Amino acid sequence: MRKLSRAAIHAGAATAIGLAAVSASIEPSAAAAKSMVIERRDGGAPTRAMSQPEAQVYLLAVLKDQNMGNRQAQLKQALNDAFNGKGKPTGAYRYKNEPVLHASSGNGQTSVTLFYYEGKESKLMLFAMGEHKTSNSYKISIYGQRGTDFAQGRTVSL
Repeated sequence: MRKLSRAAIHAGAATAIGLAAVSASIEPSAAAAKSMVIERRDGGAPTRAMSQPEAQVYLLAVLKDQNMGNRQAQLKQALNDAFNGKGKPTGAYRYKNEPVLHASSGNGQTSVTLFYYEGKESKLMLFAMGEHKTSNSYKISIYGQRGTDFAQGRTVSL
């Protein structure tokens, strides 16, 4: 067995310290969420916490009810972004006094936008779905929450 030089030992230790520092600096909100709770239309009772595949099946049924079943790929990508901590801030919009995030996929023809906030224990709390209206605005066209900025038919502009 070959002996490591003092320089190699120091380089290895520096690498280990650097990796530890990087992993310690990752914010919890950037970690993948464990589950999603979906608040039903207009304040309906929320679903149980669901994994990403379960949420995808549930939301695909919602899309099909709206004759938008052709948006499965867009839904899947938007959910990937949400569950992987890649949701984007939605300006000054708040829902239940929480800052709103959105994850969107697709183009002006066929798109899906999810509106949610991060709840306790990294649960994503989804409360509205829509689609792109322009490059910086979204129409709540799939379902929303009456009496809020995210009511069905409203436009959210960033």
